[in-house]
Amino acid sequence: MLSVINRYDEVFQIEMDGWCFGITNYPGEVSAQIVHRIVRELASSFQAAIEHNVIFDILDLANKFSNAARCLVHEHEIAFAIMAQLPNPANLHEDQQCVLGLVIDKVEQRYPGALETFYKRWQIGVKEAA
Repeated sequence: MLSVINRYDEVFQIEMDGWCFGITNYPGEVSAQIVHRIVRELASSFQAAIEHNVIFDILDLANKFSNAARCLVHEHEIAFAIMAQLPNPANLHEDQQCVLGLVIDKVEQRYPGALETFYKRWQIGVKEAA
């Protein structure tokens, strides 16, 4: 079992809770564009979590964001948006790849084919980087 590095799990949870609070208290109607923009902003946080061995639950996080958005953005859409922000496994160390696999596995179980969709994206990223 990998140990969380520097208790980053607490930092990550606080940041996610903060964004949920912000979405909940947004003064207008929360649109999909706003939620997608927030998820894109969180790309570095998702990467840092993986680098610190934090196995976070994408489905739970997507559900929290969806509820914060008054269910105007479906959790399936948010889960896939989060997955799109995850780092390419080719750019990670072996332990980090394991963490990434555990993070993605739950999404794949709920939405079969999710991993294949992003694997294709990552393969394109690998070719572009070469």
